[in-house]
Amino acid sequence: MVPASASNRVAAVSDLSSSPPASAPIEQALAQTQETQDKLSSGVNELAVTNAVLQQEVPVEALTGDLALALEKNEALEAKVQECVDDLGDVGKVLAAEVARRKRLEQKLADAKAELSAGNGNLDGDAGN
Repeated sequence: MVPASASNRVAAVSDLSSSPPASAPIEQALAQTQETQDKLSSGVNELAVTNAVLQQEVPVEALTGDLALALEKNEALEAKVQECVDDLGDVGKVLAAEVARRKRLEQKLADAKAELSAGNGNLDGDAGN
């Protein structure tokens, strides 16, 4: 006969492993973060090209008043967006590390469940002796 505590542990582990992996939502967050980072990065590149063209094409003497202010604000926006891209890269690294950590934990849980199940089978076999 299997001790009640062993069968309870197997049941508890079975309940845990039947639920969806804990890493699924965080993997979705990681994918969304990477997608957003890619979009922002593309936007930064477009702003950089626009700024470069405007600075080359607009005569220096015309860079006064509203036009000068618009170019300054455009450059500032480019810098802010690049900062956001860099921040998202950092967030993505943290999320990726957490996904990896959770996958390792899920594997340990699966291994523990298999070990408990195997131990449970051994206990059943020993009961006949």
